[in-house]
Amino acid sequence: MAHTKAGKRFELQVEQRSAFGRRAAKELRKQGYLPVNFYSGGDAAHSFVMTESHFREAMHSGEQIFNIMIDGEQRRAMVKDIQYHPVTDKVIHMDLLGIRLRDIIEIPVAVHMVGVAPGVKEGGLLQQAIHEVVVRCKGEDVPDAVEVDVSGLSIGDTVHVRDLKVKDYEILLAGDITLASVVLPQKLEEVVVETVEEGLDFEDEEDAADGDDSEEDSDE
Repeated sequence: MAHTKAGKRFELQVEQRSAFGRRAAKELRKQGYLPVNFYSGGDAAHSFVMTESHFREAMHSGEQIFNIMIDGEQRRAMVKDIQYHPVTDKVIHMDLLGIRLRDIIEIPVAVHMVGVAPGVKEGGLLQQAIHEVVVRCKGEDVPDAVEVDVSGLSIGDTVHVRDLKVKDYEILLAGDITLASVVLPQKLEEVVVETVEEGLDFEDEEDAADGDDSEEDSDE
């Protein structure tokens, strides 16, 4: 169970923001731009704009750390916060945090299932309980995804956080948290339970019948 890391880092295309305030921000969004702030330690914040289409491209790149040009210098940044409109759920603002590759950071990373579970071939369903985890590591060791190998799972088997073999980062979740499991389909489970219950009822009836016979024998 390993992790994948990016090759060439995605570069954010931003422009200096010149107009501020609610009215200016609203106008920017109408024009298809997203206000972006960049923070880094005790340095002053930088205000930029980014096209909404480029924002979507960046978010779909699969990368966690991006390149960005700040005052003519290439820097690295991670997403610190994304604000959404309370009604439309549309992205209205983004904060970026400048980092160095040797910095220890905590960052959310996607969880990907890899392999084919034998239990699925047996009629089971593969269930992924968690799709994202927060990891702690150096900026240079941030994985693109945490991979969970399910190729050894039969029906009833489960992979927990403690089962992952990781070296360059720490997963900030309790070891007993379930990541993936293979279960019986619900209808099949119901059939199995009903069959077991019917079997128990039949045994109970036999026991009751045996008890009646014994009582008759004792009366004689």
